[in-house]
Amino acid sequence: MITTFRFIALAVVLGLCLGCNKQDDSPIDREEKVYRAILLDGNRFIKKEKHQEAADLFSEAISKKPDKFEGYLNRGIAYLYLKRYDQAIVDFTEAIRKDQTLAIAYANRGIAYDHLKKQRQALSDYQKAIALDPEVGKGPGFMERFLHNKPKMPDVRDRAEFLENTLEPNAK
Repeated sequence: MITTFRFIALAVVLGLCLGCNKQDDSPIDREEKVYRAILLDGNRFIKKEKHQEAADLFSEAISKKPDKFEGYLNRGIAYLYLKRYDQAIVDFTEAIRKDQTLAIAYANRGIAYDHLKKQRQALSDYQKAIALDPEVGKGPGFMERFLHNKPKMPDVRDRAEFLENTLEPNAK
């Protein structure tokens, strides 16, 4: 299954078609295209709820381009779905180390901390995510990974406000 997806994605990304421009096919460009194809395949598996397969592909992407944040960010998301919160935190932290402006990485790391009952760390990450991007987490289904039993799906701002109100004021 993975090899079929990989072949299709590589064919599309590498432009294996009649009339493709051969001048843009340097080894660096090809390496980047393969990396992007692996990320696309991983995201397809996320959508199909095949989270372990997605995590495996994101690990492969990381091995090809360890200096880029995308593989870590996406594997962290796969780990969230797999309820491997400690591993997710490691990957989100690495993504943040590579790009400190990634609001989504802070928000997702906050979710992982929240699942581990580490509300102070979660609150800190939610606040950082909101400071970087006030719209973070407002997309459909973002917080459904965290809170399934709420009638109104909360966003990062709602969860941060809840934690601020429930944590002891002196302990902040």
